[in-house]
Amino acid sequence: MSTRSPKQKARTATHRPAVRRRKFQHDDPVAVDLFSGFGGLTEGIKRAGFTTIMAANHNSYKVEVHEANHPEAEHWIADLVDPEAADYHSARDLPPATLLVAGVSCVNHSFANTQRAYAHGLTLFGMEDSDYEDRVTRSERDRATANCVLHYAQTHRPKMILVECTTELQSWGPLRPGSKKIGDGSTYRWWLKQFDLLDYNHTVLFLNSQFFGVPQSRNRGYWVFVHKSLPMPDLEHRPVARCQRCDTDVEAVWSWRTKMPPTGKVAYGEQYEYRCPSCRTRVEPPATPSIAALDLTDLGTRIGDRPVKSFKDGHRGPFAASTTARIERCRQKFADFPAILMPAKGVHGSERLLLQPLATQTSQQEAALLSTGPGLWDESALALAVDNYQGAPRSHAEPLPTQLASETLAVVSSGVIPYRKHTVPAVYSEPMSTFTAEQIPGLLTAAGWFKQNGSTGTETAAHPLTDPLGTLTARDTTALLTANWGPALSQVPFDECFYRMMAAHEIGRGCGFDVDFRDYSGTFRVWGTARDQVDGFGNAVSPQVGTWIGERLRAVLHSQQDRGPEFAAAA
Repeated sequence: MSTRSPKQKARTATHRPAVRRRKFQHDDPVAVDLFSGFGGLTEGIKRAGFTTIMAANHNSYKVEVHEANHPEAEHWIADLVDPEAADYHSARDLPPATLLVAGVSCVNHSFANTQRAYAHGLTLFGMEDSDYEDRVTRSERDRATANCVLHYAQTHRPKMILVECTTELQSWGPLRPGSKKIGDGSTYRWWLKQFDLLDYNHTVLFLNSQFFGVPQSRNRGYWVFVHKSLPMPDLEHRPVARCQRCDTDVEAVWSWRTKMPPTGKVAYGEQYEYRCPSCRTRVEPPATPSIAALDLTDLGTRIGDRPVKSFKDGHRGPFAASTTARIERCRQKFADFPAILMPAKGVHGSERLLLQPLATQTSQQEAALLSTGPGLWDESALALAVDNYQGAPRSHAEPLPTQLASETLAVVSSGVIPYRKHTVPAVYSEPMSTFTAEQIPGLLTAAGWFKQNGSTGTETAAHPLTDPLGTLTARDTTALLTANWGPALSQVPFDECFYRMMAAHEIGRGCGFDVDFRDYSGTFRVWGTARDQVDGFGNAVSPQVGTWIGERLRAVLHSQQDRGPEFAAAA
């Protein structure tokens, strides 16, 4: 007997042919994207030279957005996991491709579902387990998104496979003895073993999107499988960073900070870091600040003008008591700053300086901008070059000098932060360049000069113009502000502060998508409610990371080292 609710709309798998005919080239490798969503991986590998010929996802809205941005691809709106679903379509029946990419389920590989998933014991997800359909739980079936990759590989043997997921995929398995939420990783190890039996070598990467030009700290795992007829690509991430001990720029080395944790969580700054290859000192690679994603011409609504509400706990005000308390803590903790990003729910998450990357974006709007309001940013500015041969101040209307690797150049304008090496100046309407922790210049407060030598950007306060400039060294980052800046958060009463949620297009930009931004017309097309857009962006893979990996996979295809004649012919 069917358990389907009578109100539930019947669904069937829907095939959508490509809207635009592809232009084939003899060396154009093709790809298939499972669980494609908004197409972060599709866009990433496209920039690397792959053409996606088929994308599949169960959500019709996300498929339509993907189709609008990748009209050369065919699409399936279908459930790829549950054979009993009315809209089921097997991954085995998708077309063959050189590269398979898949952003497998993040939610259902999390700790919270482990107990339900294995309530009936470990299964092998239908590969060699005849009792699978009888014993599997729905939660475990959802986890089998990773297994769809195996189904496709079994049938089509793509040369390369790229899987993205949370790092906690490593703890995939029955609960550890005595644990309520941590798996033992046995299913994960079985999953990897199947690829070895299918003649694939593999590499596991743990990367943070903030080091790839994305203004978001997003820790993710990337599993790269390459058929044994091909050499493994060079997937060592070696970002250029400044080693203060060696006093030179180096190609930083990815390095474990701790041993692999039993939870499977691997995050930058906690489980791993980057080090100088010569002296092994910890270094900070360039990161992208959250201000790159923010439209600071819109500061929201004055708190005193927001409607007063009554809450269940008896509190009356424009916000819940927890949010009000969080705002007050932010005003005290970040007293010298004119703006801060804070969790909108007032309880979970952490505050972020505008000079830091955004916190990891989820499928919900969770970040709000707290500021001192209009008048914060000014068009007038003065640029000061320090520790070089072109050190004269320049107004915002004058051209800047050519910047050399040894120069320290500071620029202040509307929404623009001063920074140090390997960057170019930008005005408020342009994307921010990346910078390292050593390059954070100071605080955006009233007119004065700012000097910062620490690692987080909060150690050194602003100096008024009456203070002596102090000794300048090659490692200093010093900026002189003459603009008409607004007050700091601590100087403005609670009701006079401004507050708003991050907009959907800002979240899209923060997730690495080229969306419309103020008077800038982006290449990524998206529509729908803010909730739908945020859900799509929050679940998407960072395109820039997909490009970095895709370029290295593409290089292997052109290495002419394909050891299997049957694969060489297919190349």
